[in-house]
Amino acid sequence: MKLPVSISFMALGAAQFAAKSLVWFKPGRTGEAPSWEGRGADITTHEIGAPITDRSYWEGRYALCTLTLRREDGAELEITDAVAAVSRERRIVSTGLVGRDGTVKEYINAGDWAVNIVVGVQALRGGVITDDYPDEEMRRLCEFLEEKKPLEVYSAFLDIFDITKIVIKSYSATQATESNYQAVSISAVSDEDYDIYSNEY
Repeated sequence: MKLPVSISFMALGAAQFAAKSLVWFKPGRTGEAPSWEGRGADITTHEIGAPITDRSYWEGRYALCTLTLRREDGAELEITDAVAAVSRERRIVSTGLVGRDGTVKEYINAGDWAVNIVVGVQALRGGVITDDYPDEEMRRLCEFLEEKKPLEVYSAFLDIFDITKIVIKSYSATQATESNYQAVSISAVSDEDYDIYSNEY
């Protein structure tokens, strides 16, 4: 004997309700609600985008590596915000041998160091960073980057690789309008002094 339609739907509804009762979510928070009162301590605030430029603060702290450029006329430019990357390729001649796998490698010499430097330029007025575009500082930097002769360079990082002179290949800068900070990317190669002797007179 068939059950009435209404009883069938009632049984189906009871089954669905039982299945749904198995997936009820528990409350997300069971403990104390968060408090914004500082829990007995004052909330401390800091200025946004205010780098510490006092050198005495950084005594004994190794964060940035100062880079100094010097032209042939003795003019110097010290850049306190500079990050450098170096790479070098060794020149090796590989010669294949008949009947043997692989090659014979002959070391010729080491190539020049490729030096990529990213510097940050900020407006300084009386030794204090100001909310101005660093146009004067950028012009000063460009005077060095436009030099058509090797530049003497010194930083603790480059000193590790015995890089004391560089030749500027290219540089680029994209204007940043949201701050008084201007990043400049510099591509250079190392340069060394050579003594060439000849036996022909």
